[in-house]
Amino acid sequence: MERSKTIEFVKVEDITPYLENVDCDETGEATFEWLEENGDEIYAIRIMDTVVGLAILVDEDEGFLSVYIFPAYRNKGYGRLTVAAAEQRMMEASIEGVETIWKYGDEHAKRFAERNDYKRTYASAMMAYRGEPFPEEELPIRHFKDEDYPEAFALYADAFQAMRLSTGWFPDSVTEQPSEASRKRWAEDAENEYVYVFDGEIVGYANIDETEIDTVSIRIPQQGKGYGKAFVKYLTNRILEKDDGEPTLWCVVGNEKARALYDSLGYEEVCCNDFGEKEFDA
Repeated sequence: MERSKTIEFVKVEDITPYLENVDCDETGEATFEWLEENGDEIYAIRIMDTVVGLAILVDEDEGFLSVYIFPAYRNKGYGRLTVAAAEQRMMEASIEGVETIWKYGDEHAKRFAERNDYKRTYASAMMAYRGEPFPEEELPIRHFKDEDYPEAFALYADAFQAMRLSTGWFPDSVTEQPSEASRKRWAEDAENEYVYVFDGEIVGYANIDETEIDTVSIRIPQQGKGYGKAFVKYLTNRILEKDDGEPTLWCVVGNEKARALYDSLGYEEVCCNDFGEKEFDA
């Protein structure tokens, strides 16, 4: 690589000075929120003394990469060079693959991803709740316990498999199987996990990741009976009482029943992204 085109990644401590170079219509509001809240993973893309863009770069555990070249520096090959440099960094860290995102429906970004051998896997919308807390109800919802794992995991796995197949994005999906590794993860995060129990049966499982409803699933025979709506309202209130930010969640494009539920509760779409992935050669 020519010295003049050597890519450097410089960790960004304050994103504010760079925002004037970013086109909000291209990235969407949620990108700015993510950048501001997760600055420890944001890097300036520098070529010699010039910052030509920003990158969200994660090279620990599972790789993640999102590249944004400022409009003034487009069509100079900087995007391709940045992707190559980031991927080399990940491979040196023994990461086997990388995930990326781009704005849903952005054909330019899609073509750029495809040219760099990223395969689109699915699309999902981030939704946020900006209303008042819901009236509290007496509900048989409690924190998850380790002994709940077999029953809770089974309903979670079945519900998500049905969702994945219904959207058309995951034709090769198979039902996730229980394991000691997942049981350990669930047990370690029990304070953020909940089960909905009715007539002695677990009908729902959910977990919260800070201000995000990360997972919510209802036993398939019990779907459409109001458990999901009550559960989401309950979880939303638990996030609101933390007063750390607005509740958010992701809804896969094509999951029409869930989308209708979230819309009815006042959740609003903040952004919608395509997700892609690439496996590195062994």
